[in-house]
Amino acid sequence: MNRRHAILACSIVLGSCSSLSSPYFDLFTAEPGIVTLDSRPSGAQASVGESGSCRTPCTLAVPFATEFSVTYTLDGYVTQIIPVKPIPPARRAVVDLTPPRFDPNPVVAELQPLPPPPAPPPVTVTRRQRSQPSAPVPAPAPLVLPWPQR
Repeated sequence: MNRRHAILACSIVLGSCSSLSSPYFDLFTAEPGIVTLDSRPSGAQASVGESGSCRTPCTLAVPFATEFSVTYTLDGYVTQIIPVKPIPPARRAVVDLTPPRFDPNPVVAELQPLPPPPAPPPVTVTRRQRSQPSAPVPAPAPLVLPWPQR
């Protein structure tokens, strides 16, 4: 009977391991985090690769998997790219001591206006010289046909 009880107890213990919720065992999954995007002046198009894009000010859900870059574009301004790193939570055993976060967050871009177009090169004015009369053009040679005329 002891052997049956031991097998039953082991099956109950092993079966209960699969019912534990994911926060305890999903230590290596890339959960999304919220990143706040802003620009000066506001209204720039901010894009974060495959995570999407939006008009600033806005927020996007981005996975904590790897580093990424935020690209800001606005007509009349220089495009700016800002790198962002995920900072994983500090974990001890199964307890999260700090939440995962991004550095920097919020991501703010100071957009610079496009520089003015370069000035055209100065035009140098030279005096036209009078044209000298050229030698007379000789008259064309008479047309000679290879067959006899009638």
